[in-house]
Amino acid sequence: MRTAVRKIAWLLAAVAGATALDAPAVELSGERIATGLSAPVFAAAARDDARVFILEIGGKIRILENGAVLGTPFLDISDRVNLNGEAGLLGLAFPSDYAQKGTFYVYYTGSSQTAASGLESRVARFSVQGDAATSDVADPSSEQIIFRLDQPFSNHNGGTVAIRNGFLYLGLGDGGNADDEPFNNAQNDATPLGKMIRLDLSIANPTTADWTTWAKGLRNPFRYSFDRQTGDLYIGDVGQGAWEEIDVEPADSPGGRNYGWAVMEGDACFKSVPGAPPCNDPSLTLPIYEYSHAGSVPGCGVAEIGGSVYRGTRIPSLQGEYFFSDYCEGRIWTLVWDGDGGTVGPVDDVTDQIVADAGTIRHLTAVSEDGAGELLFVDLDDGDVFRLVPEPNASALALAAVAALAALRRAR
Repeated sequence: MRTAVRKIAWLLAAVAGATALDAPAVELSGERIATGLSAPVFAAAARDDARVFILEIGGKIRILENGAVLGTPFLDISDRVNLNGEAGLLGLAFPSDYAQKGTFYVYYTGSSQTAASGLESRVARFSVQGDAATSDVADPSSEQIIFRLDQPFSNHNGGTVAIRNGFLYLGLGDGGNADDEPFNNAQNDATPLGKMIRLDLSIANPTTADWTTWAKGLRNPFRYSFDRQTGDLYIGDVGQGAWEEIDVEPADSPGGRNYGWAVMEGDACFKSVPGAPPCNDPSLTLPIYEYSHAGSVPGCGVAEIGGSVYRGTRIPSLQGEYFFSDYCEGRIWTLVWDGDGGTVGPVDDVTDQIVADAGTIRHLTAVSEDGAGELLFVDLDDGDVFRLVPEPNASALALAAVAALAALRRAR
């Protein structure tokens, strides 16, 4: 089978004008689908819903429908969102029965009277007004807070909620401050800080006490996502001073993994943590990929935002490619993970291949998915959202060559 794929790839590449060793550049475009937004940080959709729901950090969720952003927000909770530090309205998730029940989940930071930072992380459930399948307006008064946690500092709040197999997942940072000091939260089982926690959504009226720890040893998992085809969990964990990392938890994992922070930063030893495993202990799960801060952008540094695995239909050659970005670097990369204990395929910088049809794709805070699995790029600074599409002038033959060579790469 691999031999047959290899022969087809070589033939198509030769006909398309590519060399046998170099795949033709994938002809891609960033189609700007929304602009003029106020600090957008995330975009999502319910499965098979043609609408795109865009989060503005100040507390509004806007709907993109039929090519236009609706004037009335889907949800406005600006009155309860605290924007201090890295806070704000950060995450959104739709359950599989959203079209029937009209309930959804958001993650945001509110104000706390007891936290040193003045911040409290919250996960809340809301309901729409009217017909669940078609309503463009949610009810702010329907809020049911199902998780709340005082934050010791104003940074490292995490930023994502996601749903798989009836569980709602929340990734929390280590609480902030440098070196996970002074509490070593990421390795401290007594706190959810520095953890991936989850909630069984079959619980009728859940509270904070119903959440359980799924994984630990995370510094700031700002963005993470489930591969909608395999169920594997990809985590973009923001690094400290030297390394950014991508962690993966396979779909069949029973949970309980320790991703190493602050014993390790990426593959490197960082510090000794009382009660935690030592550096390079077999019980620690190392990242599938890391990249250095060397040569980082002055005045910004490096900030890994994670991404999503492409499972759309418009660009078949990209199936299984994980797209991820860095807010400060302004770059977009792809990689292919071959499974737990396996290898990571070539990591490609595709920034220059994705040409925006308007505006500029640069400071991304999310690489997420629409309802059909097509990728979305959310640009915080410019207030734009882009969809990854084939370049309009790409020839069918060139795209076929790319698809065949992508299959060759996976068959090796």
